[in-house]
Amino acid sequence: MGIDDRDYMRDRYRARQGHAGGSTWWNDRKSRRELGSNEHSVPLGSASWIGGGGSGTGSGGGWFDAANRGFDYQKKRARPKAIGGVSPAQKWFLVLCALPMLIPAYREAKRAGWFPDREVELPFPASGTVTVNDSVDPKTARSRLQVAAGEANAVVQLFDRKTDGHVISVYVHRNDETSVPVPPGTYRMRIVEGDKWHGLTRWFGASTTYETVVRPMVFTRRWYPTINLHRSPAGNLHTSINIHNPKPLN
Repeated sequence: MGIDDRDYMRDRYRARQGHAGGSTWWNDRKSRRELGSNEHSVPLGSASWIGGGGSGTGSGGGWFDAANRGFDYQKKRARPKAIGGVSPAQKWFLVLCALPMLIPAYREAKRAGWFPDREVELPFPASGTVTVNDSVDPKTARSRLQVAAGEANAVVQLFDRKTDGHVISVYVHRNDETSVPVPPGTYRMRIVEGDKWHGLTRWFGASTTYETVVRPMVFTRRWYPTINLHRSPAGNLHTSINIHNPKPLN
């Protein structure tokens, strides 16, 4: 159907609907608009909101009212809350889960000397050197204590299980081994480790770590334990952490 036929059919339809005839023209977007008695003419082929009393010009009552155009209207709209935030309880739970890894790492860094230590460093005693309680008779030392130090200098101490009195302390250089005679008996063992030596009062200063072996240590003439201070997941020397540094040895 040609353009003339299409215009004819359009005029015929408008006549049947009771509308006056009118001329047409083409705008700059090639969209044809009808000019007639209806002042709200609509470009052919376009879309516009013409219901509900709205004029489409922002004069009121339509989708594009002035009150609806700004951000004030948008602020009042309900929006879903963000999902995925971490609550304070969850944060504490994560911290508690991390403590079993953080505490050993902190203590390892401490005894390795990573923390500042400005005290005067003293020569650490040679491996195998001992400090013995005056009440101990050397002739009764018929058992032995073997110690293999880890990455830090170590002092392995034995205390009387009943009186908690100091019996003997053994000094071992880092990554070194020694074996010394001790009296047979059941003792409480404590381990002091660190980097720089500052004597029997200050021990290793800022790098001092102090632990108590959980199980009592038994020494006999035929059997005695070997203590390996190299940390390992398969280690069986279970210890508890002492918050305070060891008491000075007089």
